[in-house]
Amino acid sequence: MSRVEPSLSDEAIERLVRLHSGSTGAAERMDFLRWRGLSVEHERAAREAEALWGALPETRHAEDYRRRVRRPRRWLALAASACVAAIAVTIVLPEPLAALYADYATRTGERRMLELADGSRIWLNSDSALSVDFGPQQRRLRLHSGEALFEVAKDAARPFIVEARGGEVRAVGTRFDVDSRGPQVRVDVTEGVVQVNSAGSAPVRLSAGERLSYREAAAPEPVQPLDLSSASAWQRGKLIFNQRPLGEVLDELERYLPGRIVLTDGALRQHKVSGVFDLKDPDALLKTLERLQPVTVTHLPWLVLIRPAPRA
Repeated sequence: MSRVEPSLSDEAIERLVRLHSGSTGAAERMDFLRWRGLSVEHERAAREAEALWGALPETRHAEDYRRRVRRPRRWLALAASACVAAIAVTIVLPEPLAALYADYATRTGERRMLELADGSRIWLNSDSALSVDFGPQQRRLRLHSGEALFEVAKDAARPFIVEARGGEVRAVGTRFDVDSRGPQVRVDVTEGVVQVNSAGSAPVRLSAGERLSYREAAAPEPVQPLDLSSASAWQRGKLIFNQRPLGEVLDELERYLPGRIVLTDGALRQHKVSGVFDLKDPDALLKTLERLQPVTVTHLPWLVLIRPAPRA
């Protein structure tokens, strides 16, 4: 099959998005028909765009995107700031309005360091929400959503307890990471020892260089080794991947970009990716993927499409 020029492919997708935006009429539809008739390559690009649009509902977040682009553009222009907030809260956060009732929260792409009254330090990753409740008997925190790295000041009389999705991570003086994205909570320990309780099961002891995961209302999964060289790299402003599947890499990258990333071909999810990337420039990772992997990256409003690269 002949290769479609990336510029034609991108233009076809952009034209199709406009046609489905709810703000176009007969003149725009006729213009699209005229455009696709300019050459065989234009027609091929139009057909590929139509096939891609038809496949979007099969992807994880595409239906939300399609509903958004069908809204009238005039309404979108008037309510742009409200849309940004609504998308961040209703789609990204696993608990409704978590960022509004939390003590601390970060936006998409933002990372923040907090120093608590007891001398403990916390690093909040992108799209995270946390509440703090210190008392005379214990130091209790709740990770409503997202991810946080905890560096705990020693205080044997007041254990440091982090709640996340029905489970607890208890420490006295240590350094550990809790990631509460999605239905599963992951706990990584880089220094010291913590104790993890979930669903009333027997407590599980985690030492430095170990990790485990649990789901709400379920006992913790078996303890796994942790690669300390890449653990919590986000706190240092880096993303480090060592032979990670492309699907996992894109899931990780998505949290630092506005909107969604959609991989249109499931077979690509298992392609392996290695490298060190700077969180100050997450778009550079997409450019690197396009250069090193058999993919084409297309940027649309609130959506990045990752497609198989056209065959030469």
